[in-house]
Amino acid sequence: MGLRRIIARRANKVLNYFRLEVVPVGNDFDARLESETHIARAIELIASDARQWLDKQSVIGPVYAFDIRSEIESFFSDYLRHPFRNPRGGSRFGNLLWLDRLAKAMRPSTIVDSGTYTGASAWALARGAPSAKILSFGIDMSRLIFRVPSVEYIEADWTSYRVSRFTNGRTVAYFDDHVDQGRRLAEAYARGIDIAIFDDDYSVLTFTPMAHGGRALPKISFILDDHLNDGEIIRWYADGQSYEWKVDKQKLDKLKSLIDQESRLPNIAASIGFDQLPYRVVKLAR
Repeated sequence: MGLRRIIARRANKVLNYFRLEVVPVGNDFDARLESETHIARAIELIASDARQWLDKQSVIGPVYAFDIRSEIESFFSDYLRHPFRNPRGGSRFGNLLWLDRLAKAMRPSTIVDSGTYTGASAWALARGAPSAKILSFGIDMSRLIFRVPSVEYIEADWTSYRVSRFTNGRTVAYFDDHVDQGRRLAEAYARGIDIAIFDDDYSVLTFTPMAHGGRALPKISFILDDHLNDGEIIRWYADGQSYEWKVDKQKLDKLKSLIDQESRLPNIAASIGFDQLPYRVVKLAR
């Protein structure tokens, strides 16, 4: 038994009293395929899933053509060289790849990145749309580990900034900030955003780990859920506490009216073992 494992076991005997434990630190792709034939097969599966969605979707409208397979191969190589492979917090390979592909397909003039965190989403968006004006917002930039020179990083909530002065073409907003998604939807609509991309859009049956005490409710999935009734109480338990959230059907219906179209992206990284809830893409009504 190695020295690190011995130390970890002894530390866990103490930490278990506080319901904590030491776990090994491992990054995405620390263990990965190296045989070229099988890497090529995985990339082709990912490209096929992405290609099918882009060909069939209508939510983002017509898209610019590009060689999806070669672009994914290039993204994979770049991802391995960047410091975003820690799976504890932030988006992982599959979702970052989608940000890159969506930006490439839409070529927006302006992108709002709400929830800077380590800088992974801003990096992926800038990679896909290098000519776009990208504004990355976070109320705490202390965890930022990589800055893209072309991105403007702003330590504030995105609503404090007059984004409209940059909107000469298509505008896209990406929300991964653990804030009420209904609120973000209304803000995006009021500020002329064309397409909004939402992370952590869990359903009524699966949202509990990402409720943040109720501050992150409702999710977009709640707004789209026709099974919810006015006045219904949703109760859950997390972090040693019980919480509840009351359904305001009139408010949810009003928010739903702001949505022209929506689509859940496919989990394109599932074929290589990455399981993360795919984003929700929303086209705002006009």
